[in-house]
Amino acid sequence: MKNLFARLRKNAVIDTLCTLEGNAKPCLYLEPLWGIPYNLYAPLASVYMAALGLSPTQIGLISTVFLASQMCWALLSGVLTDKLGRRTCTAVFDCISWTIPALLWTFAQDFRWFAAAAVFNGAWRVTETSWDLLMIEDAPESRLVHMYTLTSIAGLLAGFVSPIAYFFVQKFTIVPTMRFIYGFTCVMMTSKFVILYFLSKETSVGKRRMEECRGVSLFSRLWDSRKVFFRMLRSRRILLTVAFVACYSGICNVNGTFWPLLITDKLGIPTEDLSIFFTIKNLFMLVCYFVVAPRLDVRRFRHPVLLGLCLLIAQQLLMLLMPAGAYWPVVLAVVLEALALSILDPMRGSLQMINIDREERARMLSYFYAMCMLTTSPLSWLAGVAAEADRALPFAMNLVLTLIACGLICILWKERRTDIDGEAA
Repeated sequence: MKNLFARLRKNAVIDTLCTLEGNAKPCLYLEPLWGIPYNLYAPLASVYMAALGLSPTQIGLISTVFLASQMCWALLSGVLTDKLGRRTCTAVFDCISWTIPALLWTFAQDFRWFAAAAVFNGAWRVTETSWDLLMIEDAPESRLVHMYTLTSIAGLLAGFVSPIAYFFVQKFTIVPTMRFIYGFTCVMMTSKFVILYFLSKETSVGKRRMEECRGVSLFSRLWDSRKVFFRMLRSRRILLTVAFVACYSGICNVNGTFWPLLITDKLGIPTEDLSIFFTIKNLFMLVCYFVVAPRLDVRRFRHPVLLGLCLLIAQQLLMLLMPAGAYWPVVLAVVLEALALSILDPMRGSLQMINIDREERARMLSYFYAMCMLTTSPLSWLAGVAAEADRALPFAMNLVLTLIACGLICILWKERRTDIDGEAA
């Protein structure tokens, strides 16, 4: 037994899990309380909207409202995180961005309910900044990739409950099933937010920032942040990272929103089978996180990121070409996407963190996410319009975005090598 444990500890991801300290421990251990309900409703969210009478254009518009809301909240996320502290900011805005939308989704009747929920749900961009910093600020940077991998693994493990939705939809149909799941989401997620608040403590950088912000208004702090913004605009490396993350976010958003509609409407696959495909995807991602992720190093990001993007290109081509009613091409597309995301998700988060200033991470991340949202917010609406004509057209848009991302990562690699060579000289 000791030999087995010693072997497992040689895996960098497992070793990181066993040696978690400080805020990283509750942040990661509590993730299933968020991941379980999210993975129950995510595969069926678009189908639920369609069942309540929303058209593909309206679904795309809601996605655009969601992205626009994220952009606005992202602009405020840095100053809010510094002003309130990482711990308090996470607790307050987790409730605003998940508890309130879950209630609105539970009782939704038409487009207006989903639009209002999208506005509140966009505030998760605040907690994306504050939660990330709460988890990683007092942790060694050498373990960033593995910590982000563990974050994804926590969500995936929770995702294996998604087939439960399959049985509920078969027995009770889509609308009552989703109303129950969203109510369950409200209870589970709120519990997680409260527990995390009491088990975590403010980071060392967070304490310094709170002291600096004491007696300074939010508006003054936001106005002062313009200097940070101009510093980012002068950094070619940061701008390239923003462009890459924007492309990747757009790809994931279109996939998540329009993949269920393509599968059910064009390919004729029953709605209740969607959970099975999501389970297959989660299973392959979980295996890849333990096999592939330990070998990832953010300092040598070019080849793994390009490999992940090439896998996405193959997946998009399959989605465009697969015939109606064919199950095996759908399974293959799901496997390709799982392999790609298991590489790209931890690398994307790590690339963000290593390319911004440690002391100004909160404000830089806020502008980073805002610029990403500004770039990607029209894409969902355009994808919705394209889906009206043909359910496969959003994936043609994704194919173009993936090719652009390949070019950006090659330029970013050259830029980083130039910077490293200059520092060495």
